[in-house]
Amino acid sequence: FPLAGMFAYVGTRCEEIGPVLEGHLYGVCPMAIPALSLARGGMGAGGDAAASENDLMEGLGMIRDKDGEFESFDKFLHRTEGLISIMADIMSSLPSTHTLLGGHRGALTWLRRFLDLLPPPPASPLPLLTAPALVAFLTGAGHMLANKFPNEFKRMLDTINSDVAGRLDESEVGVPSATRLRKVLEDSGFGGLRSDMPKGAVGELYDGKGGGVGLASSGT
Repeated sequence: FPLAGMFAYVGTRCEEIGPVLEGHLYGVCPMAIPALSLARGGMGAGGDAAASENDLMEGLGMIRDKDGEFESFDKFLHRTEGLISIMADIMSSLPSTHTLLGGHRGALTWLRRFLDLLPPPPASPLPLLTAPALVAFLTGAGHMLANKFPNEFKRMLDTINSDVAGRLDESEVGVPSATRLRKVLEDSGFGGLRSDMPKGAVGELYDGKGGGVGLASSGT
């Protein structure tokens, strides 16, 4: 979170950082900038059977090692969660006027776009990346969204509860992320996300219920 706050603050002073950061994020983690239907990703129901395995893995942003072999799915999913997490943290950081990665409203747009691009029911299971991306995003940005955009966010959270959670990938590699996402939904829910700041968040840098002074307004 301190790193995210630094990025958000620098973004208010140096507009050029925005396109550079977005380009880097998309290059290493395409899901950070959802633009194409996840159904085309082949990671679950609705995948394009004609796509080669290599094209699929490269399209998802999987990295090859020095021997040309792709990283394991476990490593890939862990890396994806980390990148989505820092993205959500940046979006949720003070100052409230920052526009890096779309700023606060950009987080709402990201979540809406992500949900809109999921294969509609009854397609199941959903793409493998669904749970890791959502658990990382909600953990980082859920508190801010629940306080800044309560009505819109609650509708999307209800959709995740009533539709998405029941269609997650439950394979051996998918079940850990699916379990963590359900834990966020069941243990926290809208009320918990609204009242509790994310673990590790710094109140002076995170734009949640209490606001906070932020770097810009503090004159630092």
